[in-house]
Amino acid sequence: MNFRKSKSRGIIAIPRLALVAFIDIVLFLLLYLMLAGSLAPAESRISAGLEKPAAAGGNAPDLPPVSLKVIRAGETVVFRIGQRSLASVEAVRLALSESPKQGGVIVRSDASALVGDIAAAMQAAKDAGFDRVSYAPTP
Repeated sequence: MNFRKSKSRGIIAIPRLALVAFIDIVLFLLLYLMLAGSLAPAESRISAGLEKPAAAGGNAPDLPPVSLKVIRAGETVVFRIGQRSLASVEAVRLALSESPKQGGVIVRSDASALVGDIAAAMQAAKDAGFDRVSYAPTP
């Protein structure tokens, strides 16, 4: 066995990484993150604007949107359309089915309303035949 130190006193070569492989990995990760990430805006907020369709020849009257307010008092939920107070989502759907559909519906809520109550009101408006349903939070 030879335990002597070698007498090479030159510069020790540092191992080099393959630059081409490194660039391939970086580009692959970049491509993966671009495709895996969502390019669409987050849906944590609901659009508050009602879009007006372009008039196709005739002069249709501009009807104001129906205002549906969701109010929560303790454990009970009250849906208010104008001066009418309704206690259930089914009653809201029936009342909205009698309303003109051209103006759309704006769902408003007070600070104590739950997201489920607001979503149920918006779904009732969709079930009643409204194409344009939007949410406008009350400050």
